[in-house]
Amino acid sequence: MFTIREIMKATGGRLIRGSAKKQVRGVSTDSRTIKAGDLFVALVGEHFDGHRFAREVVQAGAAGILVSRENVDAPADVPLILVADTTRAFGRLAAFHRSRFKIPVVAITGSAGKTSTKELTAAVLGTKYKVLFNKGTENNHVGVPRTLLQMTRRHQAAVIEVGTNHPGEIAWLGEIVRPTVAVFTNIGASHLAGFGDLEGVFAEKSSLLDHLAPKGTVILNADDPFLARIVKMKRPQKILTYGTQKKAGVHVQKIVMDGAGFRVTLKDKKVFFLPSLAQGNVMNALAALSCARILKVPTAKAVKALASSVPPKGRMVVHDLKGVLLIDDTYNANPVSCRNALKALSLIPRRGKAFFVVGDMLELGPEARRWHEEVGEEAARAGVDQVISVGDLARHIGTRARRRKKSLLARHVAGKDEALRILFADVRPGDVVLVKGSRGMRMEEIVEKVLQLGKG
Repeated sequence: MFTIREIMKATGGRLIRGSAKKQVRGVSTDSRTIKAGDLFVALVGEHFDGHRFAREVVQAGAAGILVSRENVDAPADVPLILVADTTRAFGRLAAFHRSRFKIPVVAITGSAGKTSTKELTAAVLGTKYKVLFNKGTENNHVGVPRTLLQMTRRHQAAVIEVGTNHPGEIAWLGEIVRPTVAVFTNIGASHLAGFGDLEGVFAEKSSLLDHLAPKGTVILNADDPFLARIVKMKRPQKILTYGTQKKAGVHVQKIVMDGAGFRVTLKDKKVFFLPSLAQGNVMNALAALSCARILKVPTAKAVKALASSVPPKGRMVVHDLKGVLLIDDTYNANPVSCRNALKALSLIPRRGKAFFVVGDMLELGPEARRWHEEVGEEAARAGVDQVISVGDLARHIGTRARRRKKSLLARHVAGKDEALRILFADVRPGDVVLVKGSRGMRMEEIVEKVLQLGKG
């Protein structure tokens, strides 16, 4: 894949040991999965240091190591390339590799719906192309380079989810990905501790445009007031919009719930079925269809791919447990995704009660309490009968929901075990249970335990 000399040029590194003529066949940041012939990148984080595994990876067959310090325990004949920052160098190496390929590259960003949009887009484009895309949520400064470094000559297109939790990360990832198509899902209250307010979120997300190919295409949600600004910007790229707005290029005329999903009619009378209980996922499907249009995927194939799609793990995944519907939306949470999940909950036919088991929404900055209270308002409007909150901030969801809907029962618990005890005591066949919370709250542990005991 690379010669040591190419790696030095791509990363700005200096060879301090070994031969520059040596070649590497792959790139790895994980000492546990290193393969013979790989370059090992010694990443350094808050709780780990890849340099400590230098001898171990050499024994496993590593052909070279990218390091940020010279005192590394490795044989003298193993090439060591010294850089100032191995994480940045990893990104530069991925950017160099991406530049070798002249294929369509779709970058997807936004405050919510990125992963679902990525999965749907990859499925739709996959009916025509061999597609490379992030596995799971590998959407950060490590996951994006790792994905791009898997690109081979057999790939005909790439779909790359791009995330951020601090200013400048989207710009850096955009520089690495250099997309030909940029997709924006929405702008909402996410990671406000880093971005300050919605203007800061928009500035961060829209920085992806600075790295979009001049002859590329912007695909955006026309219903989002922040993203609508992009339409008025003087940019050389083509812009395709989607949404419920009549002027949208891909315009929804009608959405009807149909069993375990939604039947969607577009303004051109084309109809597609999306097997998802989350109406917000319809917008993600529109983004995928927009990509299909730009990359000339036949509509019939795209619609068929949407109809057979499966939601990613932890994103509105529905389990039927002896008449109780358990909705797992635990991957992450912010005000946008919580509103979408609660709206979906309100649309699900049920004979019994609606339970909302919710953990803290993290990284929302000084206005965190207000954002949690707004979700509480939404829970009341959605017809929730009982809120079970876990975490100091989530308490405000239940309190505000109870204030708005007097019949609602708000119960704040000290931990997930207590939440489980309440569920097993109170839930009956015909009830619906929605579980949600930020990644750091690990609310999936509740789902796992319910599934384990509920299927027993």
